[in-house]
Amino acid sequence: MPTPAPALAPALAPVPGASPRTLVRPVLVLAGVLGLLACALGWINFRPNRLVLGEGRTLAALALPLWWALPAAWAALLASGWLPARWQRVLAPLLYVVAAYAVSWLLGAAAASLVSEDNPFARVSPGAGLWLSVAALYVGGFAVSRVWRPAGVAGALAFALPPLLGAWNTLGLVQEYRNVADTFWPQLGTHAALSVIALLLAALLGLPLGTQAARSERLAGGVLGFASFLQTIPSVALFGLLLPVFSALGRGVSVGTFLAWSGAALLLGLALTRVRRLALPGGLLALLGAQALLLLAGLGLLQVLQGAWFGGDGLNRDAFSLSAPLASWGVRGIGAAPALFALTLYALLPIVVNTFVGLRGVPPGIPDAARGLGMTPAQVLWRAELPVALPYIFEGLRSALVLTFGITTIAALIGAGGLGFFIQRGVEGNVPDLVLLGALPIVLIALLLSEGLRLLAGWLTPRGLRAEGGEE
Repeated sequence: MPTPAPALAPALAPVPGASPRTLVRPVLVLAGVLGLLACALGWINFRPNRLVLGEGRTLAALALPLWWALPAAWAALLASGWLPARWQRVLAPLLYVVAAYAVSWLLGAAAASLVSEDNPFARVSPGAGLWLSVAALYVGGFAVSRVWRPAGVAGALAFALPPLLGAWNTLGLVQEYRNVADTFWPQLGTHAALSVIALLLAALLGLPLGTQAARSERLAGGVLGFASFLQTIPSVALFGLLLPVFSALGRGVSVGTFLAWSGAALLLGLALTRVRRLALPGGLLALLGAQALLLLAGLGLLQVLQGAWFGGDGLNRDAFSLSAPLASWGVRGIGAAPALFALTLYALLPIVVNTFVGLRGVPPGIPDAARGLGMTPAQVLWRAELPVALPYIFEGLRSALVLTFGITTIAALIGAGGLGFFIQRGVEGNVPDLVLLGALPIVLIALLLSEGLRLLAGWLTPRGLRAEGGEE
């Protein structure tokens, strides 16, 4: 299973008989070296205005008050790897929290020292040293969380404290946010809605596909091969291929016709899967029909959310008429429809593969024992096999979620909205702070939702199947 972010991850159980110092020393040393190196690099990038190229400034050149406390904290953290274990458990977390706060505070202090009322158009952006310091905090979090479980969370809170207190108000990132505050939250909501709805649609398709592939050797190769093939298509190319298709559907097909053809394709495909030689084409036809029906439901949910919270028009009553054009549900050449369709396809592979691997990895004795107790095939699946495969399935959902949040960024190119809108504007206008304004929330929200799925998986997994040192 992928290693979770240190700020949110529980401590791993120590190896019996091993010293805590041997577990944390190599990682502490790496974090300390990275932190010291970061202090020697450009801490911020200063530009007289938002459009011109800037120059890097080191901490020593900025000569901020108490700037030397940060390299001192990193050096002490590095040296703590050679202290006795009882001192490590006290000093390493304390030094880690101090370093996290200092990194964040020095960034805000650097911006405040360079941006003033006399030069309101100046911009200060994080430099290479700041980003390397964040990497050092990330690495150090793994070590510190093993000697004191809440240390990672404490470090994250310490890093967040200066901006919450207004220390970042003169930073270029915050200044760009003020300029686009009215559109930032609707675009963030659209990005999150597109990603989560695509994940839900992919789960509704991928879980049954993975289950059937695990049950049937005939379907396994075709299903896994098809899902893998979809992943090889470049996202921009797939968006481009879908534009004329959805443009024609939106103009020339009514809701009733679309529902009739989609339902017929689903039923016919399911019937063909019962014929041995036609199982694979039947499965693909059923997948196409189900995808079409779920797409329409997903677009309806997206429009409802946009109308309620994101400043969109929402669905009107005329859209529920069978004679209404598909365009009334948002099916157009550009916009959310091709984006949601493509995102659902991209999210299929990790869900299908992990469901397949999880069910195939169930020990044969478990379903045999369930059948011996008189369970039906459905009961064997739900009560015996799925609980064992659940950790694998949730890992597939986590991978699909992170993948979808990333690819949704490109959906802004076809008018679907989302945080990619700010990234695109920042690239076109050569405004790095605007690019960061779009990119950073994507990373943070994806990590938080991924961690939420990890915790949910631990809660749903039966206690006897949880890994040692995992969630209790």
